[in-house]
Amino acid sequence: MKKRKLLGVGISLSLPLLLLLPAQSERNGSPLSAANAPAVVIDGAQIWDGTGRPPIRDAILVIRGARVEALGPRGSVQAPQDAVTIPAKGKTIIPGLINTHGHVGMTKGLKSARENYTRDNVVSQLKQYARYGVTTIMSLGTDFEPMSEIRGAARPEEPVRATVFTAGRGFTGKNGYPAVLPGNAGVPREVDTIEEVQSQVQELARQKVDMVKIWVDDHWGHYSKIRPELYRAIIAEAHKHNLRVMAHLFYLEDAKELVKAGLDGMAHSVRDREVDGELIQALKARKTFAVPTLVREESTFIYAEPPAFLDDPFFSRWADPLVVRQLKDPAYGARIKSDPDFSRYPGQLKTGQKNLKKLWDAGVTIALGSDSGPPARFQGFFEHRELELMVQAGLTPAQALLAATSNAAEALKISRDFGTLEKGKRADLILLDADPLQDIRNTRKIHKIWIGGREVD
Repeated sequence: MKKRKLLGVGISLSLPLLLLLPAQSERNGSPLSAANAPAVVIDGAQIWDGTGRPPIRDAILVIRGARVEALGPRGSVQAPQDAVTIPAKGKTIIPGLINTHGHVGMTKGLKSARENYTRDNVVSQLKQYARYGVTTIMSLGTDFEPMSEIRGAARPEEPVRATVFTAGRGFTGKNGYPAVLPGNAGVPREVDTIEEVQSQVQELARQKVDMVKIWVDDHWGHYSKIRPELYRAIIAEAHKHNLRVMAHLFYLEDAKELVKAGLDGMAHSVRDREVDGELIQALKARKTFAVPTLVREESTFIYAEPPAFLDDPFFSRWADPLVVRQLKDPAYGARIKSDPDFSRYPGQLKTGQKNLKKLWDAGVTIALGSDSGPPARFQGFFEHRELELMVQAGLTPAQALLAATSNAAEALKISRDFGTLEKGKRADLILLDADPLQDIRNTRKIHKIWIGGREVD
């Protein structure tokens, strides 16, 4: 087999095929595969399967290899005689969480830099997502060469980790946001002509990326924003190569123009004002999905004073103690408050929450995304906080969970294998000690996690 190369001449295998390789090794009986382990039976839990159907109470779920072999009410499922049985009365099973907007590899401690992007750092952060039941992520626009050997699901010989999809390196304008921010030099592709756009999109097509990313923002006028003719050309060229496009955006008017140009996904909420009927109609007509990233907005101001979650065991168990100490330092809070736009940030979160509720009620597809991965945006923990903020915005717990499972899988076009618990699909699931349909914070009461049928340590 040829080496899968992300940032060079091309990739010899597409990602959907790569994701099937572990399953193929299971069928061939490889000694490294999960197929040699006994089946696992989870006995007596409630199953919320992510399809939108009512929960199955007192259910049986069977995992064999990387797949869900069977599930259903007691009496409808035959448990294999050789199975390991996990008693689960009073517990709830949900699909693994999918983050449609995250980042890996760029951060160490509270510093983001290209030199941090190593294979070991990427894998370490994918393991961190896995510990929190975030079983799949889209790494959106900040990936380099090590991703070529990591992308997709973990191979049988690898430690258990989250499955990762990639957008390679995203686009901005020449000297544009966010390339000019500290640590971001050389990260986005900076383009200034249509010819540069076409050449660089073609390079991404050879790499067989899973998405194309554009940044369309000037951060309240402080930085340069990519010109409309360039982002229109990016979208058009990407679609010529059957690549879909997500955009970091902020302003309502930019959102309208991007969707008009054919944008496939909004990577953030509109945050400058309330969305209107024109945008809603365009999103629905184009079938463009929206990713709120509410917790990203919260992260812009919450560290002005040490937030209570820094002492929450669900957070602190996997947090770097040095980072926690730095975030508790009054000097760090003072730096946050010294930002000239600090007073705007709480309002951006409120606007994003209002727009989430309005879009959901109008029937726009909403997918969970957290923008976790940059400094102080904690991978794994932030996805659970995003669910909480979505419910605070007016969604029900079931609606927030749909956004994090089946909706997210549909947005990423991976629903054949991901996003719901159904016979034959990947066994990406979380066993919870309490019912998240009653209280969304119960997603934090994790008992066990499986990714591709393998239990997360």
